[in-house]
Amino acid sequence: MPWRKRLLKAQATQAAAAWLLALYIRLVFLTSRVVRHIDPAAASYMQGKENGIFAFWHGRMMMMLAFTPEGRDMYVLSTPHRDGQLSSRVVRRFGNRTIYGSSSRGGHSAAREMLRALEQGGNICITPEGPRGPLQVAQRGTVAIAKLSGKPVLPVAFSSTRQLCFDSWDKFVLPLPFGRIEFCAGAPMTMARNADDEQARLAIERALNAELEKADRFTHA
Repeated sequence: MPWRKRLLKAQATQAAAAWLLALYIRLVFLTSRVVRHIDPAAASYMQGKENGIFAFWHGRMMMMLAFTPEGRDMYVLSTPHRDGQLSSRVVRRFGNRTIYGSSSRGGHSAAREMLRALEQGGNICITPEGPRGPLQVAQRGTVAIAKLSGKPVLPVAFSSTRQLCFDSWDKFVLPLPFGRIEFCAGAPMTMARNADDEQARLAIERALNAELEKADRFTHA
């Protein structure tokens, strides 16, 4: 194995990278003016009075750890490969927990863990696109978890007046310090057990896109 790959996989390297990423997220949050746009129906979930499934697009995950409700455990779905292990270290630095799984590896086990966490009163963080996209297209996994758990999906998004957008499949957004962050949380969506999977999937996708467009619009106002 090339020395670069060995270095990236080293526990010390991953620990240092996670520390730096968590520090950067806190720096951005503390130096930015944060404006929250919370749908009244989502207020009790953002305050930690109720639990649910927090959904956001993959490219807008950077600041979500700074907005997790207090008072409840937050479980973040992460892929089991190297990038996922790094993100799980960052997640733990914010007091949250990780569930490993993806559409190609450990999916059924992850689903059981998510259902157990929701049943015990925890929150779930999930990116409905999955780990590889396509961009802003929701997969059916989120629908299945919502149906089986009976818990609502809350579409959330953020945008910043100072940010970099990378040319990756997810158009990853890196917020910069000293800007204005607009955070949006839409109305919770409960999926009936007999709901059509495709219609439910489209509803989640449209709601996520609506909150993303709203956040972007606020940053350009």
